Amino acid sequence: MRHFLAGLVLLLLLVVHSESAFADGAQEEFTNHMLEWREKSELAQDNLRGAEEELKAGSKYKACIKQRIASKYGVEAFQALIKAQQINDSENEFDNLEENLAKWNDLRDCNADGSLLN
Repeated sequence: MRHFLAGLVLLLLLVVHSESAFADGAQEEFTNHMLEWREKSELAQDNLRGAEEELKAGSKYKACIKQRIASKYGVEAFQALIKAQQINDSENEFDNLEENLAKWNDLRDCNADGSLLN
């Protein structure tokens, strides 16, 4: 009976420890996605400002390149944010995130309506 109880206690400790490790892993993954979102959204904004400066300087070509780079980072940023929200089970936030993701995707085409160059 002692061996059974000792085994049961050990099993319970393993289950609790594995749940804790899973929670820690999920938390770490969430944190990594949020850090990626912050880093890439800053890069997107910096490149978008650079595109505006190039446009003011008269270089539509360089502005378009910067805008496309901004779009790339913006899309990656919002994809990371969506992944973080999925880990956090915050599905009610997805509509707004999907709209923002679509806007960043639209910036790729420098000649499209609503782009920086129009």
